[in-house]
Amino acid sequence: MNRIQIALSVVVALVLGVAAVWQSVGETMTAPTPSSTTESESMPTAITEPPALDVKAVSITSAKSQPQTSFALREGDSVASWDFKSAYTDNPELVAKAENEIKRLSGLLVAATSSYMIIAVGIANQYELLGDGKNQYDYLGRAIQASPDNGLPWHNLGVLMERLGAIRTAKVSYEKSTLVQPEWKFYHYAYIEFLTSRTKDDVANIEKAFAFAEKNIGKTQYLIDLRAEWQKP
Repeated sequence: MNRIQIALSVVVALVLGVAAVWQSVGETMTAPTPSSTTESESMPTAITEPPALDVKAVSITSAKSQPQTSFALREGDSVASWDFKSAYTDNPELVAKAENEIKRLSGLLVAATSSYMIIAVGIANQYELLGDGKNQYDYLGRAIQASPDNGLPWHNLGVLMERLGAIRTAKVSYEKSTLVQPEWKFYHYAYIEFLTSRTKDDVANIEKAFAFAEKNIGKTQYLIDLRAEWQKP
């Protein structure tokens, strides 16, 4: 399953858990559910104490404040361009739609408390549609600061960093999503898919990821399939 299908699956469960917020945020959020589909149908795209989290946090401000929130890239990573071709590129009508949604959600964010994370991720999603990686990155940082123990913004940050070529930072972000919410299958699937496609020869970390996934979600058929694909000569 591709990243778009993964991202869509990532949206359903969070929404189910925050139904009231979903009504106010509307179509901008998508969140996953651990049991909404079968193993054969679903696969993800978006730590109690994170041992692998060595991304330095910088410029972290209060979740209520307006200044940008961001995280430093992992040492050795760089981003050549924060902009990318997106779903709304070259479509003025859709661009205007996303910009209006950003304004609407930004208004909600001002007074948000428990809903801050989901709204910030919603804004980040709109910036993704616009191909604006920098603002997407900043709002995912805000979401992480507001709810550091929720895997969704970490997962989405991993997807963004992978897209922008910051592979070391992507790895840390994907892994963090599995560590903060180890019961969610798709975070494990996305992380292992990332490792086996991007760092296929990193046997130690891949085996560690498989072991951690199997410990928390069992030896699912999808994990078996991922291992078989990885071990193909």
